[in-house]
Amino acid sequence: MAYQDHLTRQIEQLGMVLRRLLSAALGMEDHAEPMAQVDAVELALNEALDLQTTGLRSTDPEALLGMLEHHQAATEANQDLLAELLMAMADRAAEASHRTQLLRQALAILEHLNATSNTFNMERHGKVARLRALV
Repeated sequence: MAYQDHLTRQIEQLGMVLRRLLSAALGMEDHAEPMAQVDAVELALNEALDLQTTGLRSTDPEALLGMLEHHQAATEANQDLLAELLMAMADRAAEASHRTQLLRQALAILEHLNATSNTFNMERHGKVARLRALV
């Protein structure tokens, strides 16, 4: 159990390093314009999830869950990180409708993880409660 926690922590740290490398490669430093960052992240997500035709903005939360079920990289940890990314993008979204859509997608992912996960995650349950209040 402790080994799995350590391994999970290392994977999360690797994700943070990759995020920093990608943002540096795309020229998105901390002082960069937030909207450009959101657009670049959304473009990368559209490519990674094969959403070029519809785009993340117009993808229904249930449809997103359906796509994640069949995606090889959609592990529980990655879906949790995706939900966090969607919430961060919502914080920087200019349009209220886009913000709400991103929050609905994050909520759907987290609720799905709560329903299907074998372990109880207190942090995830807290996020779900906060998102329900926002949406």
